[in-house]
Parts: sequence; C-alpha cells; structure tokens
Amino acid sequence: MNKEQTDTFIQYLDTRTSAIQDEITRLVADNRRDEGDFEKIRANIFQMAKTIFQASQKAYLEDSESVKFFDSRLTMIEHTWRTSLDKAKDYQDDQKILQEQVKLEAMDEIRTTYKRIWEASL
Repeated sequence: MNKEQTDTFIQYLDTRTSAIQDEITRLVADNRRDEGDFEKIRANIFQMAKTIFQASQKAYLEDSESVKFFDSRLTMIEHTWRTSLDKAKDYQDDQKILQEQVKLEAMDEIRTTYKRIWEASL
C-alpha cells in the first residue's frame, strides 16, 4: 500500500474516531449514558484497527504481507466477537448482544473502507 493510501486510511480512522467522540459527548450531555457507552465501544474498535494497521505497516515491507497480516488479525477478532454474540444469544443477554453487534458493525465499516481504499490502487 502506498503512502497516500496509508495516510488516507489512517485519516479515515482518525476522523471516524473523532466523530464518534463528539457523539459520545452529545449523548452524555443528553443524559443518554448507555448509548454513549455503546459509542465508546465503537470508538475503541476504530482505535484498535488503527493500532493493528500501523503494526502491519511496520512489520512488513511488502504490501501483500501487510495486507495479509491486517486481514488475518481482523478475521481472528471478528471470529471471537461472533462466538461471543452467539453465546449472548443463547443466554438471551441483550446487553452483550448489543455490544457484540456494535463491534461487528464497526468492523464491517472498517473492512469496507479499507477494501475501497486498497482497490483504488489496482
């Protein structure tokens, strides 16, 4: 991935994190702390993705290896969350179900944007 793509993806993750932080502030001000807590989870996912992405960039010189590393880590994390979601459904734990759904939605958005930016270079 070239520097422009790398910068674009990092900027996307930072912009989304900032927008989510603004939403958290608004929700807390409106006494909607529970919703704010779910948004905190979402913000954490974007920050986590940024950390993994930056690690993939530092660890591998070849773009293809960096992409494989990033994708494999996201896949592993998603698998864990899907398993947790299934267990929460089995136990009818509505709070946990919502938490896992927020995580998976954020991850889906990240993957979609990453793929769009990556494919722009092909």
